[in-house]
Amino acid sequence: MKQLLLLVTLLIGSLAVQAQSIEALRDSMEAGNLNCQVDLAINYLFGEGVEQDTEKAVSLIRDAADKGNRYGELWMGICYKEALGVETDYDEAFRWFMSSAQKGNAGAMGMLGEAYKYGQGTEEDLAKAIYYYEQGAAAGDAQSQYELGLKYLSGDGVERNWEKGFDLLKQSAEQGYSYAFEKLALCYFNGWGTPKSQDEAIRCLEALKQGQEEAAIQELDEAIANINKGDTLSAYVFQFRILPQRLSGYANGELDEEQLIDLKMLSLQLGTTFMFTHYECDLDSLSISTHQVDDSITVHVIHMPEPSYSPLCKYAAYVIDKKNSWSRYYTLEKSLDLFGESDVADPYVVGGMAISGGDLAGEASSGSDYPDGFSHLNYGWLEGDPTEENFVNTILRLFKDAYSKIKN
Repeated sequence: MKQLLLLVTLLIGSLAVQAQSIEALRDSMEAGNLNCQVDLAINYLFGEGVEQDTEKAVSLIRDAADKGNRYGELWMGICYKEALGVETDYDEAFRWFMSSAQKGNAGAMGMLGEAYKYGQGTEEDLAKAIYYYEQGAAAGDAQSQYELGLKYLSGDGVERNWEKGFDLLKQSAEQGYSYAFEKLALCYFNGWGTPKSQDEAIRCLEALKQGQEEAAIQELDEAIANINKGDTLSAYVFQFRILPQRLSGYANGELDEEQLIDLKMLSLQLGTTFMFTHYECDLDSLSISTHQVDDSITVHVIHMPEPSYSPLCKYAAYVIDKKNSWSRYYTLEKSLDLFGESDVADPYVVGGMAISGGDLAGEASSGSDYPDGFSHLNYGWLEGDPTEENFVNTILRLFKDAYSKIKN
């Protein structure tokens, strides 16, 4: 409903202003102005300036729609989509949106994009959703600009273009579409498609506070405070919780292999999930190298900044066996040799994560579950120098040994 009320404001301006001119709307309607008839109906629909009367509202909207008024057709579709005075009927909503869009209504184009995005009243079709978002965005629809901007940031259905995504979100925000302010703030904070600017990020969040409830305002104030003080999410959490969780997403079919190793996508997802969060290691400094072992096994090594203290990682790796649908996460962790057990001056420990359960039989483990559903494995000191080649050879041996134990 919140998004619907935002849409109302964008389509007809401030309802408070409309409520002051009810008589003028009635006069214009009686003179045959169908747009004003729909505006008056919306006031009845939400009880703004008049006593709420959804039956009368729908009657006025339907009359305008039946006469071919594209604004009335848009709102007839909204009524069916949102169950406003009628029962939900996505097929009817889609029919009215299509008729309105064919007459050039930008808001209806955005609604068609949403219909195809979610498969409401039609088949789910990402390509068609993007097509109608493009049409709506070009015609100035703020919702379409927002949705298309997100697509360009994520590369979902289009070739990723950070600058284009930013520009679309900026256009949407300039029209007052509040959801765009949050994502625009993230763009400024992370430098997605625009130079990094904490000041601009804060300006967007301040604008987002307008019209929000107290709880939402407090949350935004906390985000602003975190920006100002440079609050951090530790590299440890990143290396031992977030990265293995992504491998779990791959194993569950939520991410494909390309998405798993896409560091730009990782940055986008983290920014969205954690709002405004600095990492002890700059995500822009990460890189990935891929080792194709054979037709089945691939190793993706994530290069971390040189670890400043134990137990941060020099390398982390995803080992994927496509043939056997099996995967593991390994780390090379800086360590402290308190008891002189290692034969090297700068010791590293080979560790990792595995899903807790039967696949841990016979393996070294700390016994702690971190994150939930995972066990932190500790395989002991790395023998030899902490090079990528040595790390890869070591974890391949561990990976194959672990699979052999499970298979047997």
